[in-house]
Amino acid sequence: MTAPQTTSQQTTAPQQSKYQVRLDQGVAGAARIAPGAHVVVVADVLDGHGLLSTADVLDAVAAVADDAALVLHATAASSADVARRVLARQAERGDRAVVAVVAAGALDDDGFRSAVEDFLAAGAVVDALAASGIDFSSPEAAVACAAAVSLRGAQSHLLTASSSAAEVVATGHEEALAAARTPVAVATVHRAPLRPRGDSHGSHAADGSHGSHGSHSSHGEQSERA
Repeated sequence: MTAPQTTSQQTTAPQQSKYQVRLDQGVAGAARIAPGAHVVVVADVLDGHGLLSTADVLDAVAAVADDAALVLHATAASSADVARRVLARQAERGDRAVVAVVAAGALDDDGFRSAVEDFLAAGAVVDALAASGIDFSSPEAAVACAAAVSLRGAQSHLLTASSSAAEVVATGHEEALAAARTPVAVATVHRAPLRPRGDSHGSHAADGSHGSHGSHSSHGEQSERA
């Protein structure tokens, strides 16, 4: 299914704009918090549930993010790597990097559904950022962080028992659940920062990966290890 059409053109300041770490859910939530962010993190744990694949969600979120934003796909397991990349982005800028964390959730026939596994993974990212000293978080980010910390020992069970897991099992996609239960500790770069128009030297991320407008890796294609 084609991802819902959104626009990155904002006529007002993005929601949670005064905070360095912002959090919202779904593509619509990304459109509210991504403008002005230097790093956009999509927490999507389980592929194959709802009407949009992980790749669809990443494409849609990248479309509403600023061209200069680094767009990452993460899970709780890769939260420390996300924090490392944000610190590298700050070093590159010589100033703080604003982070928009998006809990992907699911788009169903009757509308958006929050996914517990994505919300907890997003909270784990916020917690890892706070541990690295990036802790000026919005209330929404703080709540997700508290949930992830308090339920850290139960996340595997909560994933297996979630509505998302029930859906992938019922539709014969048990392999997606198995993959989600054995995540890698490295975040995936979905789109590297794009250089401003008129820059003839191409575009690259702080870690040296290359990107171009409209050309990026899809889910699972590019995992860069430190």
